[in-house]
Amino acid sequence: MERIAGRDADAFAALYCRYERPVFAVLVRLCGQRALAEEWLQEAFTRVWLAAGRHDPARGRVKPWIYAIALNTARSDLSRKRHRTPHVSLEATELDLPDAGGGERSVASRLDAERRSSALAKALHELPDYLREVVVLRCSRELSFAEIAEVTGAPQGTLKSRFHRAVAALREALARAERGAR
Repeated sequence: MERIAGRDADAFAALYCRYERPVFAVLVRLCGQRALAEEWLQEAFTRVWLAAGRHDPARGRVKPWIYAIALNTARSDLSRKRHRTPHVSLEATELDLPDAGGGERSVASRLDAERRSSALAKALHELPDYLREVVVLRCSRELSFAEIAEVTGAPQGTLKSRFHRAVAALREALARAERGAR
């Protein structure tokens, strides 16, 4: 971080290469739009470049600091524009590929998996932002509650409570979707 604060482009490039994918994954999960997540990513790393001299290692590691900048970038933009679009899983777009086994059952199971994935994305999208970001950081990026606390500034106990409330809400929404699909 000291080298980046001194405007060392090579150090910044190394930092960017290390954190670009995981930060992008969080951002795309938060908004569901690849193009918007790319904008946020660019803005977040611009802020990292500009604020590198203000990072205090005594207050925490670099990883949560970068996630906090990215999350605050997303929060700021969401509060201004209120982007709300459903997330479409990139992994669930394989339905147009030929069936490897040639059997009807495999196609049906893929359709069922697509329906479940879509229901989960919808349920995640319907969570309030403060619950959704905890789920995304915990499940998608596998951050500990201590790391999420560094990122969000919320106490660990509050984050654990939010996570459990979010999981309960997701289970309930998925159960409703399952009953509706029958």
